Amino acid sequence: MKKRKRIAVLAADIANDYMNRICVGIEAQAKALGYDAIVLLMSFNINTMPHIVEGEQNIYRIITADNVDGVIFLTGNISSHTLLNWLTKHIEKLGIPTIAIDNEYRSFDSIYADDTDIFEKMTDHFIDYHGCKKVICLTGFQGMSPSETRAAGYKRSMEKHGFEVGFDDVIYGDFWKESADKLADEIGSGKREKPDAVVCANDGMGIFLCQGLARHGIHVPDDILVSGYDGSREALESIPSLTTIFPENSTLGARAVAALHKMITGEEAELVRCGESSLILAGSCGCNETKQELIDQRTAFSQKMGHYELYFNNSGMAEGLMQSENLDHLLHLLSHYVYIIENIEVFMINLCHEWDSFENLDETDYLRKGYTEIMDTKLIYNNTHYDYGERQFRSRDIIPEYMYDISDEPSMYILLPLHFMDRCFGYTIFKFFDINTTVSKVFALWNRNINIALEFLRVRTKLTAINQRISLTSLRDTLTGIYNRQGFNKFAEGLFKRAKTEEKPLLIIMADLDLLKHINDNFGHVEGDNAIIVVANGLTTCCSNNEICARIGGDEYAIVGCYDYTDEIVASYATYINDFFDRYNAASDKPYKVSASIGIFCGIPDPDKEFSYYVDIADKRMYDNKALRKKMRTE
Repeated sequence: MKKRKRIAVLAADIANDYMNRICVGIEAQAKALGYDAIVLLMSFNINTMPHIVEGEQNIYRIITADNVDGVIFLTGNISSHTLLNWLTKHIEKLGIPTIAIDNEYRSFDSIYADDTDIFEKMTDHFIDYHGCKKVICLTGFQGMSPSETRAAGYKRSMEKHGFEVGFDDVIYGDFWKESADKLADEIGSGKREKPDAVVCANDGMGIFLCQGLARHGIHVPDDILVSGYDGSREALESIPSLTTIFPENSTLGARAVAALHKMITGEEAELVRCGESSLILAGSCGCNETKQELIDQRTAFSQKMGHYELYFNNSGMAEGLMQSENLDHLLHLLSHYVYIIENIEVFMINLCHEWDSFENLDETDYLRKGYTEIMDTKLIYNNTHYDYGERQFRSRDIIPEYMYDISDEPSMYILLPLHFMDRCFGYTIFKFFDINTTVSKVFALWNRNINIALEFLRVRTKLTAINQRISLTSLRDTLTGIYNRQGFNKFAEGLFKRAKTEEKPLLIIMADLDLLKHINDNFGHVEGDNAIIVVANGLTTCCSNNEICARIGGDEYAIVGCYDYTDEIVASYATYINDFFDRYNAASDKPYKVSASIGIFCGIPDPDKEFSYYVDIADKRMYDNKALRKKMRTE
């Protein structure tokens, strides 16, 4: 049930500054417009293991045209192109209003950071403050909007200062290491004239360029100035610290929500205030104007995040969860590790109904695609309070209705898949007091430990069940289904000890199928097997007081019990067995009669006697009965 409009935010992860700041803006604007924002993330974001990618993919399958009102596509860093193509087609097929951020995806409307002006200011700084004349630009992929707008800001600065921009002064790269290394090699080898400065379109290329130049003995900033774009922690922590641009990406997130709101309702939205982009002047251009204050802020934040990462690394969480004996035990153990995640307000574990049901033995039949129609919420953590009571909701609702009892205002929820390889378990829901704290990867790694623990528990439970089946099979007679001699030995001794301890009557009935050889020789072994089964059924059905019944030889049987037997009860057992055979023979239309000779002992055992002593008594009485019956047949 949707109580508010919903925006689904499709992302690979938000544990980096760029993605995190965008989500800060999405959350602020969504709250202002009364939307819930549901962020769908990946735990792994890898491209090398297809089964893991399939397991991650399920979190995106949860979206339908009925359960969200719009989509924000924030998937530029998804590693798997196969997954990205599938996801694009999936959203297109649903026909949901969609906005893509910083990327173009066929039929989706796209918005980009307005970074031309701030990139122009960075180039201005190199020219006006440092007196640079030869400045070049290392940007991203050609034709990609962020690459072109940042290059445009560089060109505008150069032209207004009267500098000509040469054909190869704008270098299109890959936003990563390869293009930075190539440029460093060109400069270091003399293939390219050494510029006074290089403005890079992101921090990654700026950091790698500094490192590549150093390998050629070119020092930054003494020999050449370098800048980046992103305002990342890595930029300020690198050596030298990288002069960079702090883009106000939260404004980009807010703009995406406002644009989506207009697509959904046709109404313009007033943007929330998120701040402005700014220059961070640091070591790679020889400036330290703003560096120390920012470093102090970043250091304090990094130390705070570092504490939680240290808690996680030293927690032994994975090993601790593997001690769980069952799911309830696992959930209670998990409560010991919630302290590792900072600022967590609400956490839910939602598992597919019968998530651990046993499939065929070769493990090919299990849930791979999508979630079960009914999901079971196994744990709700709400601001230090734990609720282990099981509740159910429909997976198509995404967020269970009872979440609104916990959080009755527009909120941002983060969903992560629970799976092992391509085996789907369910998904988790996180809600944080402050979305900024999700810059740490801890909560995603924490979630992955739950994946491993669930699989470990599932496998162990299955192995235990298989072992039990094997054990029971080894104790059962394959033809009749009653206990075999091994099962008889295992359980009869226990009843005997109980009879001695409690001083209760011990019942032993020994039975022997009459004329089995005659039936086999004259009517075949199939009919002989039938006679064996009939006797087993007759003996088993007479057991009404928790006795055990066993086939202890080819045509030999035994019943053992411990109960408050009376002479009448014991006599009724013998009567029932004989009547059973009479009823069977009358109705079977078989050319032979089924019967059995029996011998019975019933009494309180002597503490000094062994179980075999009483078995021998019943056995002798059975053989006496058998001899009598044989004599009667020959007369």
